[in-house]
Amino acid sequence: MRMRFLAVLIVLFGVLMMGMATAGAQVDGLSYTEDTVFTITDGGVEVVTDAVMTNTSRERRSGNTIYYSYFDTYVVIVPIGAEDLRITSRGSVLSSTGEAVDEDFELRTVRLPSQLRSGQSRGFTVTYNLPPGEIRGDGLFFSNPAFHAFPLWSFSDPGTGSLLLRVPEEADMNEFGGLLRRTGLNDGYIEWTPRDFARPEDLFAYVTVTVDDELEATTFTVAGQSIELHSWPGDDAWATFAKETISVGLPELESLIGLPVPDQDTLEITESVTPYFYGYGGWYNPADTSIEIGNELDQTVMMHELTHAWFNRDLFVERWVSEGLAEEYTWRAMNELGWDHERLPGIPNTQSPVATPLLGWGQNGVGGVSDETFLAKEAYGYDTAWYVMHELYNLLDDEGMQQVLAAADAHTTAYPGDDITELTNKPNDWRRLLDLTAMQADADAEAEIEALFVDYVLGESHIEQLERRREVRDRYDQFVSQDLSWRIPDDVRSALEAWRFDAAEEILDDAEAVQDRYRDVADATASASLELSNAARVEYEKPEPDYAGALEVLDQQVASIGDVEAVRTVVEQERTSEERWGLGDTSLESFSLGAEAAFAVDDIEQIAAARAGVDATLIRAASIGAERILWAKIGAGAFGTLVLYAAVVIVRSRRSSTDIEPTVDDVVLAV
Repeated sequence: MRMRFLAVLIVLFGVLMMGMATAGAQVDGLSYTEDTVFTITDGGVEVVTDAVMTNTSRERRSGNTIYYSYFDTYVVIVPIGAEDLRITSRGSVLSSTGEAVDEDFELRTVRLPSQLRSGQSRGFTVTYNLPPGEIRGDGLFFSNPAFHAFPLWSFSDPGTGSLLLRVPEEADMNEFGGLLRRTGLNDGYIEWTPRDFARPEDLFAYVTVTVDDELEATTFTVAGQSIELHSWPGDDAWATFAKETISVGLPELESLIGLPVPDQDTLEITESVTPYFYGYGGWYNPADTSIEIGNELDQTVMMHELTHAWFNRDLFVERWVSEGLAEEYTWRAMNELGWDHERLPGIPNTQSPVATPLLGWGQNGVGGVSDETFLAKEAYGYDTAWYVMHELYNLLDDEGMQQVLAAADAHTTAYPGDDITELTNKPNDWRRLLDLTAMQADADAEAEIEALFVDYVLGESHIEQLERRREVRDRYDQFVSQDLSWRIPDDVRSALEAWRFDAAEEILDDAEAVQDRYRDVADATASASLELSNAARVEYEKPEPDYAGALEVLDQQVASIGDVEAVRTVVEQERTSEERWGLGDTSLESFSLGAEAAFAVDDIEQIAAARAGVDATLIRAASIGAERILWAKIGAGAFGTLVLYAAVVIVRSRRSSTDIEPTVDDVVLAV
């Protein structure tokens, strides 16, 4: 994330080339064309320039005198420290003297073997190897068998000359600026030329070339993870620094993050300065689980890139989340280890010209080091993302943040039901981060979390959505805190997980209607001393809840309460004389007990059968009773009172268990 020395040097290189163009070419009376080839060799970077200079001035005759212009020297611009420098012309080696222009280039003044008079041309060849540079120096040039970094340039007159870069097929080339195009493969070399060479002085390309086979490899294991270091030949200091930092830092990160190092066969870490061209100290490539780290011995950069083994698009899809987490955990790990670390970020200035909501921060993070606006936006993005994550961490504490990361890693839902390990297919974006952090926060902390997102993460277009989220979540929280112990419906949790708040509210309407109706029915059931089944709850708790079906069940249960009460009323009401005579000692209680048992299992047919059964029994009893009373009356008229009582006694002797006693109304004495 940090702007490195090459960022400034590349900009200065462009200024330098523009200034030197007039020194080496485009001189009045002189045309200059050069064809330059940069070739990556086993020994370094070979530069060969075939140039032709032509005196374009004209001779002028005045009387017997001829006036003409000539050149007897020429200036060649070469890197300071160029190795095996040779300037030849027509088979002769030309001598030259040097004068430094800056820390990287010098002017070599070449004395021509003879005067170059008007209309004359002379060709010469300049060959050398680029200087190896210092491993951790501040120069533009660096070259060793495994890695080369250098600019390309040409001083040919506009519309003339050529430039060619030749890179071995097995090497990797990166170019800053996008000015080159691949033209083909020739003798094992990939060839690159400028896309536009109309104005050679405008070509300010910078390239790096990595030859993997020449890197020195060191393999070791830390926290169960295989690490493969690739360092430049001879740079033992970097290899030692990297191994020591990783060996101590990776276990500390694992402990703080609370997740094991993500499963990957080998984590490759390569020394390189390529990230410097884009203003960064290093970068992580999740596609092949590799890291490129600058050659500076910078523990902060190394730790930051190590965190990206966890914090990349596999965990959270948005760049600001990954970078904010990387900065925060780098700081915390280094603080725990007692290593020097950067200051904490201050409150972001959202009024800054480069301020932008983090959600709009570029995903790839690759721009150009010469673009000051880009670099300023990057600095704002990193600091703001870190600030937000630091505040989130403090609101949740160590364990809370670990729970958030674990849930994101496992893709468990932010709205769990009975199963806290339930998975979601929603992407781990800012919405998931907000929901997962809210899970770990109390009401006050959740309000602060939302404020962080409003102030620094989201644009105006999201504010209304957040307000809607808060409104529905408040209702949801109240809903789940109610006294019923029913499982939270899957569909409302799914709607909230997907941020479909209108749908969630409609579902809550339906669910609350069922619960409210259930309470009413439960109260009525309790008042009737009945046992309520869970049939409505079954419909309610289906993976795809049937709220209408649950209401139908409850409505039917209300109707069934009335039916049971009707059976009880019939069973318990006072019997007529005929019913008492007809029933004898038969009990009707079995009908009410049957109706109650049928209600408990929602057996509507059995309740109806109990009602029909008790009615039929009473009708039959009334008929039998009437007949018995008639016979009793007839008997009393024929034999008198004594006979009647004898008949009564006889009747009672036949039904010894009867509790029915004849009353004066039951027996009419006939004389």
